[in-house]
Amino acid sequence: MNDGRRRALPGPLAERARAFLAGGLPVVAPRPASTVALLRPAGSGDGVEVYVHVRHTGMAFAGGMVAFPGGKVDPVDGADPAEAFVRTAIRETHEETGVLLTPGDLVPWAHWITPRFEERRYDTWFYLAGLPHGQEAADVSGEASEVGWVRPADVLERAARGEVVMLPPTAVVLTSLLPFATVAEALAAGDGRPIETVVPGWLDDGAEVWGLLPDDPEYPGDDPGEQP
Repeated sequence: MNDGRRRALPGPLAERARAFLAGGLPVVAPRPASTVALLRPAGSGDGVEVYVHVRHTGMAFAGGMVAFPGGKVDPVDGADPAEAFVRTAIRETHEETGVLLTPGDLVPWAHWITPRFEERRYDTWFYLAGLPHGQEAADVSGEASEVGWVRPADVLERAARGEVVMLPPTAVVLTSLLPFATVAEALAAGDGRPIETVVPGWLDDGAEVWGLLPDDPEYPGDDPGEQP
C-alpha cells in the first residue's frame, strides 16, 4: 500500500482518525503559527545548510522531532493576520536562536494546515531566511535537545534510516531545498513562488491509516480536508 509518498499513522493517531470519521470527535480550530528555515552556505561551498533543532521529548507538540525554529502566533504579534505571521516568525526565531531578522529577510515558502482529525492543529506559514551577516544561531530557549546546521540531503537520509523523526511539512520543505546551490538562489526562488495551502488527508484501508499528501493519487482519502 505504501508507495513512498504516504506514511502509516502511529496507533493513537490512527485511532483518533477513525473516531473522527465515525463522528465522535469535534473539529479543533487550527492555531496560527510561523516557522523559519534559516539558511547559510554549506561548509563545502556547494549547496546550503539549514538550521534545525531536535525538540525535547517531553514537549507537548512534536516532542523528539527535527524541526525549524518557530511557534504559535501570540496577541503581542498583532491582530492583522498577514502581519502577525511575519512578526511571529521574527519573534520566535529570535527567542529560539538569538538571530534577529527583519520582515525583508523573510521569504514565504509554504503553508500547511494540520488535518481536521488531530487534537492539536496549526495553520502554519513556512519562511526561508538567510542567516544575517555577523550573526550566529544557538539554542537560547532551552527547548532543544540538539541543534545544528545540516545539509538537507543529510538529515533526510538520517530520517530515511530511522535515526531521526520529523513531521511531513519539515521533510517536504527540506526536500524542496535540495536543488539549490546557493542561499541566494534559494531565496530568489521564492520571488513569485506560487504557494498552495497543504492540508494532508488520510486513507483507512482496514489494516493501516495512511497519511496522504496532495500529490498522492488517492488524496484526500476518507477526508476532503477543509477549504483554505
